[in-house]
Amino acid sequence: MCLKAVAKPTNFLVIFLFFILPSKSILADITTSNVTFAEAVQAVKDKNYQHAVNLFELQAFAAQHDAQYNLALLLQSGKGRPQNYQQALFWAWSAYLGGIEPAKELSEDLKNILPEDSLKMTREKLIETLTDRINAGDRSALMELALFYREISEEPNFEEAYLWYSIASAFLLEGAILERNEAAGKVETKSLVELQDRAGTIFEKLSLDK
Repeated sequence: MCLKAVAKPTNFLVIFLFFILPSKSILADITTSNVTFAEAVQAVKDKNYQHAVNLFELQAFAAQHDAQYNLALLLQSGKGRPQNYQQALFWAWSAYLGGIEPAKELSEDLKNILPEDSLKMTREKLIETLTDRINAGDRSALMELALFYREISEEPNFEEAYLWYSIASAFLLEGAILERNEAAGKVETKSLVELQDRAGTIFEKLSLDK
């Protein structure tokens, strides 16, 4: 099992249906801590998998993408907690959207195991989670939601990808303009006007909320 041991960015909370969200006071102490992450990695090395799962899970809730990947590996293998392919896929997809490249291969392996209804449920939960993060002010989730529509939705949805890349571009997120322009080339011209209107409305709301 190859765990990813890297420093983690600070992001907002995400909530998954199958887990209980820890209290905010606890999360403030552990979800952005490199010490906590290192402790979880050491727990894996010591084969104390239950402790590792608990620590990675707490950080995964806070959109710490390397912790999400490690949690997905443990849930896939059934170490520290019984195997759960659907939860593992949710976290693997989350990690991939957050830039953890090895999570893509893990996601494909899990995707090939699960039935269509489980895939649908997991995709829906991922959209809900990303939308909650965006509404909470986490702008990095804009790029993740756009990538979801481009690569993880059942069929590539370049219209929705263009919409969210457009909003991310307006917030000057790195790489968003290039991705927006690429997605625009795959959208019918007549659809762009409606998508741009939607993007403007969402952008204004997010700006006001901020």
